[in-house]
This record gives sequence, C-alpha cells and structure tokens, in this order.
Amino acid sequence: MASELCKTISVATLEKHKNLFLNYRNLHHFPLELLKDEGLQYLERLYMKRNSLTTLEDNC
Repeated sequence: MASELCKTISVATLEKHKNLFLNYRNLHHFPLELLKDEGLQYLERLYMKRNSLTTLEDNC
C-alpha cells in the first residue's frame, strides 16, 4: 500500500495534477511526501475522505 501511495503522489507531481484523490486508503498519518519540495505546487484540491487520520504531525 505504501508503494502505491508513493506512486500516486509521484504521478501527480510529474503530471502536475490539480486534484489528488487519496480517498479510502486507510491512512493513519498524513503523507509527508505531499509537503516535500515544490512538486505539488499545482495542487488545488486534496481529497482524503474515509481515512483514519486522528492528528497531524507537528512539522505539517
């Protein structure tokens, strides 16, 4: 699952997606890969419906 998430984020970065759908992935932590560099500078909407996030890391 982690490699699938990384692949999804990498594709979104390379293809300059405006929307990123991370719904229904049973995520427990916010993917910090979304904050690295400026690769997702084109991102306008992040969808994370039905995950298991409870808190955000301090460095978010």
